[in-house]
Amino acid sequence: PVQIVDCPGILEIGPAGAMREEEAQAQAQAAELLLVVVDGDLRQSEVDPLRRLIALGKRALLVLNKIDRYTSEERQLLLQRLRERVYPLIQPEDVLLAAADPAPVRLGSQTWQPEPEVAAVRDRVQAVLYAEGGSLALDNALLQSQQLGEEAKRIIQAQLRRQAEEVIDRFQWIVTGVVFVNPIPALDLLAIAAINAQMVVELGSLYGCQMNLQQGRELALSLAKTLAGLGLVEGAIQLTTGLLATVAEVSVVGFLATAPIQAASAGYLTRIAGKSFIEYFQRNQSWGEGGMQAVVRAQVESTQKAGWLKEFVRQASERVFRLR
Repeated sequence: PVQIVDCPGILEIGPAGAMREEEAQAQAQAAELLLVVVDGDLRQSEVDPLRRLIALGKRALLVLNKIDRYTSEERQLLLQRLRERVYPLIQPEDVLLAAADPAPVRLGSQTWQPEPEVAAVRDRVQAVLYAEGGSLALDNALLQSQQLGEEAKRIIQAQLRRQAEEVIDRFQWIVTGVVFVNPIPALDLLAIAAINAQMVVELGSLYGCQMNLQQGRELALSLAKTLAGLGLVEGAIQLTTGLLATVAEVSVVGFLATAPIQAASAGYLTRIAGKSFIEYFQRNQSWGEGGMQAVVRAQVESTQKAGWLKEFVRQASERVFRLR
């Protein structure tokens, strides 16, 4: 048996149109054979989603509907243009003409309702399913199983990231508290790296990478040197100094301000380090083509865009520094 599903249209305006397009894409991905119905020439914005579906291994026929609106010459011109537009995604013999619901025709005082012209489409669908139905069904089953596998991977990765974020949150507060209680004249990345070594070990364990504390310390120290080399230590101090002045409403001069500034900066740098290590472990212990510096820069940019530091300084002022 053949089940035919009428999908919503695509390229509709507004949020409702976007939702309908998502539904259409999902239904198309679940189908073995696609009938793409148009009533005129194709735009590039209509070819792109078709290309994505066919890239998944979908078999498609293109149907030019409402041909009763065109003259014979116009039909042939449109047919030729469509065949050129979609080739080689769709072969010329799979671009078809139809008039599913022809407009009534007046003949004098009488109105005549032409019969639908869908025989070419029906015959081509039947021929394709007869010749290729088994392989199309198998290909679709394989695609569905692959998509389920990808969905399972996404769920697992999301769960791992949530757990990793919890580890980072815990260590950023540990580092903030330790540095606040033991302020030093200059922010000591070596001391921070020693604390962050345990964070690296725990993050690695989440992603199936077992390492000892010494290996974690080496990784943490290597990233600390990268933070210093990129000028992020000075940048963190400048950012937290300004935020403490506005968020906590305190003077940021003198010894009393040294501890909060360094503590907040250390917590911020710990978060950058932790987020960078998530990327490292997700990539099977690789920093990627851009290396460690590219990963760190991306995490700094992402954190700044999210406005995380301002909220962190506010919470630290209340929970750790007691400045409010």
